[in-house]
Amino acid sequence: MRRVGNRWAALVGGVAALGVIGALSGQSLAQDDQTRTQTPAPPARCLGYPLEETRIIDRDTLYVRDQSGHAALIKMKGACLEPNEAIGLKYYGTTQICGPLDVDISGSALSGMPRMCMIDSVTPLSKDEAKAYLHGNSRD
Repeated sequence: MRRVGNRWAALVGGVAALGVIGALSGQSLAQDDQTRTQTPAPPARCLGYPLEETRIIDRDTLYVRDQSGHAALIKMKGACLEPNEAIGLKYYGTTQICGPLDVDISGSALSGMPRMCMIDSVTPLSKDEAKAYLHGNSRD
């Protein structure tokens, strides 16, 4: 009879241990939910067509924003953009800009002949970073 009691005590102890682990897991899940709501969402990786705004920041940086409010900086491998001049965009295979191979950008040349730009990187911006560029407070 003593052996049955020990097994019963071990079973009750095991259930109690599972209850403690479950409570700790529940607390961990609650902390994860709280952390998730406090952490801002990462910027969108891709911008969709049509673009709402394009703005030349400097000779090798272009700010773009789509109609959904997603924004990015497109860095060129060299100075090919002229401030206050038109640019050309040619999409490849899709109407999204996610990386350097998704679109060709041409900057206007003074002679009227478009100058091809080589894209180095596409960097998504958070909503706050995009607002800073819209208001002329870039953080370069």
